[in-house]
Amino acid sequence: MFQPLHGVKTHRLPNGLRVLLREDHSWPFVSVQSWVSVGSIHEAESEAGLAHVLEHMVFKGTRRHKAAEISRWVEAQGGALNAETSKEYTHYYIDLPSAGAARAVHLMAELLCRALIDPAEWRRECPVILEEMKRRHDDAETMAWELLQKAVYSDTAHARPVIGTPETVSSFSPETVLRFYKTHYTTPNTLVVVSGDFQSREMLRWIAREFKLMPRQTSRDNPPKTEFHPEPLRIRLQKPVQQAYAVFGLPTPPAAHPDQEALDLLAILLGDGRNARLVHQLREEKKIVWSVGASNITQEGPGIFAVFAEFDAKNGHKVAAAVRAVLRGLKSNPPTENEIRRAKNMMQTSWLQGYETFHNQAATLGAYALENHLHRLRRYLPHIISLRRTDLRKVIDRYLLGALACAVVEP
Repeated sequence: MFQPLHGVKTHRLPNGLRVLLREDHSWPFVSVQSWVSVGSIHEAESEAGLAHVLEHMVFKGTRRHKAAEISRWVEAQGGALNAETSKEYTHYYIDLPSAGAARAVHLMAELLCRALIDPAEWRRECPVILEEMKRRHDDAETMAWELLQKAVYSDTAHARPVIGTPETVSSFSPETVLRFYKTHYTTPNTLVVVSGDFQSREMLRWIAREFKLMPRQTSRDNPPKTEFHPEPLRIRLQKPVQQAYAVFGLPTPPAAHPDQEALDLLAILLGDGRNARLVHQLREEKKIVWSVGASNITQEGPGIFAVFAEFDAKNGHKVAAAVRAVLRGLKSNPPTENEIRRAKNMMQTSWLQGYETFHNQAATLGAYALENHLHRLRRYLPHIISLRRTDLRKVIDRYLLGALACAVVEP
């Protein structure tokens, strides 16, 4: 039986830093990851995009190492160094052969504890971030998703894009970025996860040594409460695109809610594979979309059950009506045993294959452990497998039959 927590050891260092280690000598490789519980929802409105800016700036050099030195060394090992910022966290990783594990821990600590936030580097990096923002605005699928969040969430923090706005990002000074860094990159907010070929006792000693000077303060404001529009919005945006992109959404509960596994299963049942309901009815039968899929997007605050579609703009009304019909049809024509079995098999296969790499192991452990949800990871697949038709019917009634928010980017 799949046991995602097999071999996982949790530690809390004297300075308050949390550490998860999964020692596995199957391959001479290691993934060193850090998760900081700060994202765009922790920003004031005038700070929109600051967490993402900081993710860029920590790679621009530390007190001991220039940016080029860090990237050259990782590349010379055949490794990968990268990061991502979300609404709720910032995630860093270094993947490389295990011979470089000690230095990888050192460099990770340098980034998270001793980044310089150099004014000259900020002057060079700010235009890069503004150009990234422009490219995102030129991407119709990205814009549709960002507009959907405005259509679902009424509070500013959850509705605005993680990357911020040109106005806010242009207004930041190096001192603003450094202050945000010192406020949020602290041991109570940080989790270090390592999976792969190492000796646990030695690894824990390296982490304790390298992160010993990380600040310990805990004072910061709590993120704002998630709020939804009383009536879901429908937003349309015209762009120079060849076809239309739409995202339809319904609000769902926070990540810790026991209905999440059923919602995940319903997303697969509706949107993955030729026999999935949305795919079969909209693409195979009606032929009104080029592609369609579904995803249950979770976060610590309430999330979104989303349906994504790509289609000829002339079919817009047909697509919206068909999506609503498929979702509401789940009431009168609930998922069959064959549909449920297919979706369960697909989810189990995806999880087993996804957990094969040390990177994915560390990433999965970090995503669940950051907010103390490892118990959910342990029972995730058993819960999926145990779901019955009656369980899915209850979840369908609770979440999937309401009015749809919608965002469309069209020619």
